Amino acid sequence: MKKLLFLSLFIISNKNFAQKNNWEEFSKEKITTLNINKTKIYKIKNFTLSAVWNSKLSYSENIGYYGGIEKLIIFKENKQLQIINNIEDGIALGNINFYFYDYNFDGHIDFSIPFNCGKICWEKYYIFNPKSNKFEHKVNWDYLRIQKIDKKNKLILSEPSGNAFEDNSKIYKIKGWKIIEIGGK
Repeated sequence: MKKLLFLSLFIISNKNFAQKNNWEEFSKEKITTLNINKTKIYKIKNFTLSAVWNSKLSYSENIGYYGGIEKLIIFKENKQLQIINNIEDGIALGNINFYFYDYNFDGHIDFSIPFNCGKICWEKYYIFNPKSNKFEHKVNWDYLRIQKIDKKNKLILSEPSGNAFEDNSKIYKIKGWKIIEIGGK
């Protein structure tokens, strides 16, 4: 009987939590993708990225040399913001995909790049800090697998394993540039 009561309360509380949030499928969001695979100047929104590609940036015993961006200079409205050095092609495909989106819902564009792929791919997140006017790699965002978002309440639902059969979903609250785990699904 206690188990049934507990289960009923759990279902009601989860139903109420889900109704208070405005969840949207992240896959339906407009994400701008930029593929960098050579030395070139790339334009994305009001940013200019000057990339220097080095096909021998990294070496692996298994596959030999693989490339990456030796130097990435980021400009906003023709003003240099920062330089990021040595962005490896962590999945060794001969290119690096940049995904531009406002991940922390603050009105500023951020970006992510894949850095490890196996059964699923993981990304590094660079969140734009308007105070420093730079993109900052936020390590605590790495390994986030965004499934759903709630922009109004600044929530992200992540399923780290990407496994639909195992419920290991986590809900995160965004506060500025910080991401705080607040519970499971």
